Amino acid sequence: MFTKTSWDLWKEECKQLGVVTFCRDLDQAIGSGVPVGMISEFCGPPGSGKTQMCLQLCINAQIPAQLGGLGAKAVYFDTNFGFHPGRLQEIASACVRHCQRLVQIHKKELVAATRDFTIDRLMNGVYYRHIHECSEMLEGIETLERLLKSGEKIKLVVIDSISFLIRNNIENSFERIQVDHVILTKLHVLAQQYKCAVGIDSLASAQVCFESFSYHQIVITNDVTTRINGQDSQVIPALGDTHSHKINQRVILGQSDEDPAGVHIASVEKGLFRTRMAVKFQISQAGIRGVRKK
Repeated sequence: MFTKTSWDLWKEECKQLGVVTFCRDLDQAIGSGVPVGMISEFCGPPGSGKTQMCLQLCINAQIPAQLGGLGAKAVYFDTNFGFHPGRLQEIASACVRHCQRLVQIHKKELVAATRDFTIDRLMNGVYYRHIHECSEMLEGIETLERLLKSGEKIKLVVIDSISFLIRNNIENSFERIQVDHVILTKLHVLAQQYKCAVGIDSLASAQVCFESFSYHQIVITNDVTTRINGQDSQVIPALGDTHSHKINQRVILGQSDEDPAGVHIASVEKGLFRTRMAVKFQISQAGIRGVRKK
């Protein structure tokens, strides 16, 4: 029955690469990038950077393995028309330039290996589908499973946003909990059973390999709502406490009035690798980047 120890699991975990965000402080706060084999959630109000983060992850998941990336494709489930192909192309262009500079400066021997890392290839490496109803989401997950079974090299899956989908299709709170549970459970199964990286907004998946030990990565986005308690009110992530128990990691995105435009704050509210902490990042024309310390 017992074939592995915690040491075995830890050694296997150390070998796994996450999807970097291009903000070093944030990557370190959540464990060497968005981790594989788990459900990671980015929450925040409109304009907090959730979709921008997802677009960046879709591109970064495709960075060649020779440069420390996963070298795989992404799936993007869009529920509220937040996906912008023009913006994705802009982020892809900046990523290509960044990797080319790294190769020229540090690893010139990898020029040939990264020659096909182009904007067009990055754009073709993101599968897109708009989701109107929860039943379509379940169908999309089944299609994803068939792709993984067939050996499709998918490393990232994004659901943007899961709360928009559920809250706009289901009025009854109990039914919302049920549907949310079913969706997240199916994604957990994909992450573990098929040993891929699955991310829900972003959802990342690794290459399907039934004998080797790799993971899916799941990343989701969530909106925020207001909880009224007597005369007090509190802004919290949507979908309630039951939803919170199903996710492995939660990052709250927002802005501060004290920071200049474009500078955002990422607060790690739930994680397996670090204690609670907050870091700053910026959204520039090139995409997600760290904030230079003075």
